[in-house]
Amino acid sequence: MKMSTIIAIAGALAGLSAGRCEAESVWGTGSSLAEVIGIDLQAHASDHQLTSYETNEVCLLLGYFRGFAESAAIASHYDATALPFCLPDNITNDAIERVVYKFLSENQDKLGLQGGALMVAAFTKEYPNPSFSPPGGKAKGDKGAVPP
Repeated sequence: MKMSTIIAIAGALAGLSAGRCEAESVWGTGSSLAEVIGIDLQAHASDHQLTSYETNEVCLLLGYFRGFAESAAIASHYDATALPFCLPDNITNDAIERVVYKFLSENQDKLGLQGGALMVAAFTKEYPNPSFSPPGGKAKGDKGAVPP
């Protein structure tokens, strides 16, 4: 399966979850990802009740995470070498959220970059795919377009 197909699937799933909202504000950059994840993690760690707006933002992001994970699973099913990461079959949104937040916290200089690319980088660091074979004849281990 071509990466363009994978990206199209992920975009379609994310678009379905976005509904009437401006999805770009939810996960457009690393900063917006970190902000929404931080809101959710804070709510889990305390008795903080989310506002309806915050609940909407968190739900949209969790839907985006699920679409991202399921798109990756579909791509890996057809070509185990297609992605630089290999997510566990039973990965939860909570696990995705924590991996992405940890990566963003450790790479604050990259928060202005596109959110999806940062998610790929986070997953690649946490769940590297030893079978990854990047297009264009790059050596294994070369992350290509993924931010280092």
